[in-house]
This record gives sequence, C-alpha cells and structure tokens, in this order.
Amino acid sequence: MAPNESPVRAIDLADIHVLVVEDYEDTLEVFGAALQQFGANVLKARNARHALTIMKTVRVNVIVSDLTMPGEDGLWLLEQIRRLKSEHGRSIPAIAVTAHRERYAASRLIEFGFEALLTKPVDPIDLARTVASLVGR
Repeated sequence: MAPNESPVRAIDLADIHVLVVEDYEDTLEVFGAALQQFGANVLKARNARHALTIMKTVRVNVIVSDLTMPGEDGLWLLEQIRRLKSEHGRSIPAIAVTAHRERYAASRLIEFGFEALLTKPVDPIDLARTVASLVGR
C-alpha cells in the first residue's frame, strides 16, 4: 500500500455482485450504499423468498443475509440456495448478519454454509472488507 493510500481505499469490489438480504429497509440501504462505495454491484431483497428468486436468475459473487427475518429466515435461505445447481448457489460465499449473536453458534452457521458472521450494528468498512476477503481481494 502506498504511503498516502488509506486502508479504506484499498478495498476493491469492482465487478463483484453482492446480494444483500435484509428485512429492515434502512439497514438494507446502509449495507447497499456501503458496498457500492467500494464498487460492488448490489442486488437487494427484503425477504428470503425474494432473494431465492433473484438467485435463480442472476449470478452473484457473495450473499450477505440477515439471519432473523419474518417468515423464512437466513438459515432457510442458505439451505435453499445450496440446493440450487452449482452454477447458481453452491460455491457462493455467504455472510450471516444478526443482532442476536447469542442465538447462533458459529459452528452451526458454518454447517449451514456461512463463511462469516457479522453482528449488528455492522461497521460498513468491516462489511466491505469481509466481502472483499471472501472473493479474494
């Protein structure tokens, strides 16, 4: 990194498609804006069923999903995505997000296929760094 380059500028999400799944509109917008500022193409879903529909039609590089949502939750969503054909879902890295960390054991989330867990409130830079690390940037 150059001496005058900040660590934030080093995050490069250009050409990365991120599906953000979150039932709270404000949080969905914050996550989307945070990732877009680093160049990510962000797809947004307000619930797990909408996210699954998106996954069936669009190729994404990373999923960021809230775990606790009305109806089907983030665990259900990831289970459904992992059942999709390899080209759509099996190898896509996924980040779990929750305000209720005490409800979820990290080992259980790994069993479901999540590679990372972030606790709300999520620092936007931490979110971008986590996405970048999962796509090898």
